[in-house]
Amino acid sequence: MVSKQVNSKTGQTQIIVRANKSMSWRANVLLAASLGALSAVFGGIIATGGFWMVLPFAGLEFLLVFGCLSVAYKKLGYMEVISRAGDTLKVESGYDSPVSSSELPAHWTKVEFEDPPSAFEVGRLRLKCSGQSLEIGQALNKQEKRELYREVLHCLQVESPRLKVLRSV
Repeated sequence: MVSKQVNSKTGQTQIIVRANKSMSWRANVLLAASLGALSAVFGGIIATGGFWMVLPFAGLEFLLVFGCLSVAYKKLGYMEVISRAGDTLKVESGYDSPVSSSELPAHWTKVEFEDPPSAFEVGRLRLKCSGQSLEIGQALNKQEKRELYREVLHCLQVESPRLKVLRSV
């Protein structure tokens, strides 16, 4: 998911990149609980038939599903903030707070998008400046990467100074 914010007072542009979370944490807990309850019911029915060793595995199955859902939810909390203020392009990334931060000179930064023809590949989106390469938008699909590419290009071009041709008389 790509969203853009422009501060009208400072003129700072921020592009916020997040992975798509299709379910809230509460919905994930409800899914795990319902699967656990269903597993407990079937395990209880089978245990009444004499196969009591099924019950511990039903509990382990619930813990495994809950653990996998919580890891996936945390991974989908990854966020990138690309901001432009003056001549500096700053890229911050992390989960709850910025873990890594990079600054690039905006006037010398190029945006490169490798758009493969295959529908199954999402491509790579990079910011390049003086031999340094920084990949952005890793959690996005192909369409969202195209949108991010356009937004970053616009961000880099809008605030760049325009050349003026002076004529001497």
